[in-house]
This record gives sequence, structure tokens and C-alpha cells, in this order.
Amino acid sequence: MRVAIIAPGVLEPYLGPSAVAYNTLRGFLKIQSELEKRNIEIVFLSINGEKTQNFGNISVKNIRFSPLSTLFAELRFILNRIEENPNIIHSYGFYDIFPWLLKKDVAKIFHLHGIVWKEKKYYNTLGKFFAWLYEKRLRIYYPRFNKVIAISSYVIEELSRKGFDTSKAVLIENPVGDEFFEVKKNEERIILYPAVLKPLKNQLGFLKALASVKNEIGDFKVVFAGSGDKAYVEKLKDFVKKENLNVGFAGRVPYGKMPELYSKASIVALCSFQETTPMAIAEAMASGTAVLASNIGGVPHMIDNGRSGVIVDPNNPKDIAENLLMLIEDEKLRKKLGKNAKRDAEKRWRSDVITRKLLELYFDVLNEI
Repeated sequence: MRVAIIAPGVLEPYLGPSAVAYNTLRGFLKIQSELEKRNIEIVFLSINGEKTQNFGNISVKNIRFSPLSTLFAELRFILNRIEENPNIIHSYGFYDIFPWLLKKDVAKIFHLHGIVWKEKKYYNTLGKFFAWLYEKRLRIYYPRFNKVIAISSYVIEELSRKGFDTSKAVLIENPVGDEFFEVKKNEERIILYPAVLKPLKNQLGFLKALASVKNEIGDFKVVFAGSGDKAYVEKLKDFVKKENLNVGFAGRVPYGKMPELYSKASIVALCSFQETTPMAIAEAMASGTAVLASNIGGVPHMIDNGRSGVIVDPNNPKDIAENLLMLIEDEKLRKKLGKNAKRDAEKRWRSDVITRKLLELYFDVLNEI
């Protein structure tokens, strides 16, 4: 069996899909001897990656694409003439799976990472148009997929609500890298907010909540880890200056540096307006850090409120402020939440746990075609 997995920047992880692909690669390397015995070959086709690597029956190859508009995304795959003939194509994007859609002898697995129809109200006009176009294309391509990987039960709920055939959907959550499970906590008085700086992630709402209790949180410091829209970043900095808040902007933090930030963080906050299954929460839980996150999307499927984290209403600054203050003041509670979160993460998100589920899916798909 030969499987081709198409994903962005496999060996240079940053943001969700890239990190998921990187940890999937490492999960397969953990069970490599088993793959060899079963005569399974896996090639990762890394979109615009910088590195190529060969591990025997597991390899990473780069695919170079010009930055064509989303309007003509499929065209880039036709022009590049990708010469791979796998038994199974497992793609993180349906533009990427396009060349194989008409091939009957190739099993097609689509890995659905985000719910664009839930996010589009936070986009600008052009972004809303492309989100609309994405959903239209998804409806056209969906019948040709043999299986769809849903990274949360929430995804299956959304597909059902939109009228998609959920009998094709298989729940396989995202893998988390071993380095996050191996974090040794060395807490400082830091509240880490790891997310791209954009309105969807609600950093401004979090700052408004913070401002309402700034005299009660002592010397705790908020660290925003992520790059983003310049206008929005300036808006955040202006608010910080106006309210005299203790906030730092770390910018884009390389993947390999994130465990250090989780080690220092007493609390990880992510009060977004919409999330599917945020890697920041999974990584924070794996590191044993107390999490404060929104009660939206797939987050409640990750966190058991009050046991492995605290869930808040992102539209209610008072709710955010009260629960943040509770975590700041109660170190014993923070440690309990972090311990329970780590235990849950160990059971669910270890990379070899996830890759074994993928392997089972691959055999099921081959048996069906």
C-alpha cells in the first residue's frame, strides 16, 4: 500500500495544519517497523516546503506552487503535473486533491481542518467571497471523497447541519508533539495567549476583560504569541498603552520555541469567537497548563469545564475577567486543572495513537474501493 499525504510545510511546522502534518509524520516514524512489515509506503507531499527527507519507507518531498488566487487554485495542480500514483491520497485541502478526483482506482481522503462558514462573518468582503466559494466547491467535491477526517465531533455536527453525508466522516483528532508532553513546568506570572493577532481570535475582548481587573491581578503579565494584521496589532497596542496594562507582544514564535513558553505560563488563554480544534489548547493541555478558553466550536469537546480547564463566553468580558481572576488567585486550582488536562491529552493526542487510527482508516478505505 502506498499513501500520499498532501499538507503544507511538513518539516517547517507553523499554525494548525502544518503542525498536524509534522506530528503525523513523527507518529508514523514511531511505528515505522510495523509499516515495513506490512509493506506500507508513505510519502508526504509538502506544499512549498524548504526541506526534503527520506526515512526509507517514509519520505517527505516538496511541491512548489506559484501563489495563484484561490479563484484558480486547482489550476496550479494541473500545471505542476504531480507524478504520484498512490493507492490512497490523503489531502489537507481539497484544491490539493483535485488531480485525483477523477481517478477511480485511488481512494480519496479529505482532512477537514476548519469550518469556514462559521468563520466568514469575521472576514472582510473579499474573504467572505472566498469562504462562500470554498463551501460551493466543497459541495461539488464531497461526493467524490471516500472518507472525510473530522478533527472533532463538532465538525461532524456542522457537516450534518449543512446537509453533508456524515456517513463518510471519521473522527480522528489532531496529534500533539512529544515535546509538549515533556514540558517541565517552571511557572512565572505569565498569561500566554498563543494565536494569530486578528479580530477572530478576540485579543481585544480579552484585553477589555483584563482592564476591568487590572488592579487585582498583581504583577501577572499577558504575552501575545503570534504575528498578525498591522492595523489590528496597532489597535491592541493603543489599548494596552491607554489602560496601562502589563502586556508583551512576542510576535511570531517558532514552533520549537513554544514548549518554553508553555513551561513559563501559569495560564493559557484563548477567547476566540470561533475555533474548530485549536492546537494551542491541545498543546497547553499536553504541557499541563491551566487553560481559559471560549465555549464555542470544538473547544467544549476538548475541555471538561471545571475539571481540565475553564470555559467562558467570548462575548462577555465580565465572564472572562471573573474566571481569569479566579485562576490567578487559586494556584491549587490551576495545578489541578493542568494535571487533569495533561492526563486527558496523554490518552487522546499522542502522535502514535493518532497514526494508528489513520492506519486503520487507510485499510478500511482500501477494502471499500
